[in-house]
Amino acid sequence: MKRNISVFILLILLASSFKYRTKTRETSQPVITAGYDSPVSRKHALKPTLDAAIADLQKANQEMAKGNPAFLKTLWSHEDDVTIFGGVENTDSKGWKAVEASLNTAGQTSVQDVVYTYEKVASQEGPMQGYLIQKEHYRFADGRKADLHVTVLFRKENNVWKIAHRQADPITLVAKSDKTVK
Repeated sequence: MKRNISVFILLILLASSFKYRTKTRETSQPVITAGYDSPVSRKHALKPTLDAAIADLQKANQEMAKGNPAFLKTLWSHEDDVTIFGGVENTDSKGWKAVEASLNTAGQTSVQDVVYTYEKVASQEGPMQGYLIQKEHYRFADGRKADLHVTVLFRKENNVWKIAHRQADPITLVAKSDKTVK
């Protein structure tokens, strides 16, 4: 538990440092060429964005919740330094083979009647790395639920955003007292 807390604090510090060390994300709009193919429109069409990778991640999480880890596995880096900590299965894995096995195991235990929702907290894109912090909510047909704080670190590999790390910890709810704090 202490190791998970230490890793989570380290990831938060790493994530917050992106804000001060990376260039501002380009916000230029694609040029409309009225149907003509131009080098400018091709440049914008081929530029991968972290937001697009995050959208793919959300779709993959939906599939994973239904028991299909295939799409999620394509979003991960297949290098030996990738890691996954915590989550619904509460496993720690290092290296692509261990992460893949963890994703396969999690996919096998999922059920068809699970509802996955998320709340994006923050994300930041740098030239070669980026992060996503979000809350994930899983509601199972049998009444169980899992609410997680999730940090996902991305890196560019061959100009494609790939997941390099995922840390997930359960959200603990503080019991409300009958006394009103003023």
